[in-house]
Amino acid sequence: MSFNHYLEQATGSDSLQIDPSWGQGRTTFGGLSAALSLARCQQQITAGSLRSLAVNFCGPLQTATPFTLSDQMLRAGNSVSHIQGDVIQNDQLCTRISACYGNPRATDILVDSPAGDLPQAGSGQALPFIKGLTPDFTQHIDFRYCGGGLPFTNSPHNHLKGWMRFSDTSGPMSDPHMVALIDAWPPTLLQKMKSFGPCASISWNLEIIRSPAALPQPLEAGDWLWYEAEIRQAHDGYGHTEARICAPDGTLLTLSRQLVAVYDKR
Repeated sequence: MSFNHYLEQATGSDSLQIDPSWGQGRTTFGGLSAALSLARCQQQITAGSLRSLAVNFCGPLQTATPFTLSDQMLRAGNSVSHIQGDVIQNDQLCTRISACYGNPRATDILVDSPAGDLPQAGSGQALPFIKGLTPDFTQHIDFRYCGGGLPFTNSPHNHLKGWMRFSDTSGPMSDPHMVALIDAWPPTLLQKMKSFGPCASISWNLEIIRSPAALPQPLEAGDWLWYEAEIRQAHDGYGHTEARICAPDGTLLTLSRQLVAVYDKR
């Protein structure tokens, strides 16, 4: 089933079930669970744009097993609103998001951070879907590597760069579409590992600079997005990474930070 199918379910039903093709190891692809919770929450928002999103992956969300979505408005102010969403399965909290929406204000302060010249959209080394080797959910996403190393290759690099897009989704690109795509790349630390081993995102924080639907030429769900990530620090089995996500023309869309647990010695 396509990403859009699950978005429709998230906004129209309290209970969902994810097909195993969206699996990631023993859990559901984390970007999908966060995006579905966001889609549910944004139904309560009547004004303003998504400005920040904090995600905590509290436990595995199993595929082929029913789960529920819930949301709670924490504070609806005149200019800024905060809302919380939970993904619950078998009475256990699996994912919790906290989203902040803000209305634009008149200001004289303008600081831009262009990405500079990017490679041609869609260029780079393709990452094929290989059943049993790459995560199941990657069959729904096209990847193009432009820098850094592949997972489990003992790479000397600390960066990861490339293009990403949905391979089976059409229509306008919304914030939930973008959120799911950003989490699709393997954690940047995986390329440092010498052999196969588990790795898990613990917390994830996004700052949304521009919504893909609010650009002068709004993006489509099948358009390419640019992703570049850097390992800022890694020790004690945890890694801290930062990433920038841009539109094909170099417009900065989102800043991302993740705390990742890595199990390279077991």
